[in-house]
Amino acid sequence: MNKYSNKDIADYYDQTEVHYKSAWDLDESLALHYGYWRENTKNFRESLRHMNEELAALGEITPKDKVMDAGCGVGGSCIFLAKTIGCHATGITLSHKQVESAKNNAAENEVSNLTQFDYNDFTNTNYADNSFDVIWTLEAICHAKDKGAFLREAFRLLRPGGRLVMGEYYKKEGTFTAKEDQILKKWLNAWAIEDISKVSEFTQQAKEAGFSSCDFTNITDKIMNSARRMYYGSFYLGFISSLYRIYNPKVRHFPDNHYKATRYQFPALKKGLWDYYFVKCVKE
Repeated sequence: MNKYSNKDIADYYDQTEVHYKSAWDLDESLALHYGYWRENTKNFRESLRHMNEELAALGEITPKDKVMDAGCGVGGSCIFLAKTIGCHATGITLSHKQVESAKNNAAENEVSNLTQFDYNDFTNTNYADNSFDVIWTLEAICHAKDKGAFLREAFRLLRPGGRLVMGEYYKKEGTFTAKEDQILKKWLNAWAIEDISKVSEFTQQAKEAGFSSCDFTNITDKIMNSARRMYYGSFYLGFISSLYRIYNPKVRHFPDNHYKATRYQFPALKKGLWDYYFVKCVKE
C-alpha cells in the first residue's frame, strides 16, 4: 500500500502552496520544479524557464503536437508550451485547487484556447488510446508508488512515434546504509514521496510497458544551484515553521515539515544518493 494516497499528495501541494509563492517565484514563473542553469543563466527565474525550454527541445515539440503534462501543477509548463510553441497542452493533476489555478493562469496568459486542465490520475486516466504525441512530466512521477503503472498508461496514451519526456529524480544504484536511507527519506517523505526509482529499475519497467528503449541524460550539474538555493532557504523556513508552531500547535503535517525536504535534498545530492535526469522514451 502506498504510504501517500492521492489525497495526501494533493494536500501536500495545496497546503504548501504559500511556501512556493514566497520562496519559489510561483506567482510569476508558475513553476514547481528545479531550475536548469546554463552558463549564461542570470537568475533563478531564468533557470525555471530554461528547464521548460530544454525539455521542450528534448521532446522535439512542434505546433502540431498534442501534449499531456502529467502532474501539471498550476499550469506553468502547459502555458509555456502554448505560448512559445503554439501546441495544444492538456495538464492533469490530483489537486482540484490546482486545476482551477491553472485555468485562471491560462486565461491571464491568453492561452485558454490551447490548454485544458483536468483532475486526473496519470496512472489511470480516462483519455482514449493514442490521444497524445508527447507526454511531458517534471518531477511528478516520483509521487507514484507504481512507476510501471504510469509507464503503461503513457504507452497507451501515446500515438505511434510519440515521445515521453521527463525531468526526474533517480537514486543511486546498489544498496544504502541505514544513515543514507534516513537522509533520503527525510527529504522524500516531507514532499509526500514514498520512494524514487533507480535508473535500472525504471528502464526495466519502461521495457515491460512497451518502450523499446529510453535515453537518460544526467543533468545534475544543471540543477545544483537550485538545490543549493533550496538548502540555504530551508533554515529560514525552519525558523518560521518553529515560530508558527508556537502559536498554531495544530499546524498540519506538510507545512510544518516542508523545510526538512528543502534541507535534506542537498546533502543527499552531495553524497551522491540521487541524481537528476532528463529521460526520453519513444513509442515505436
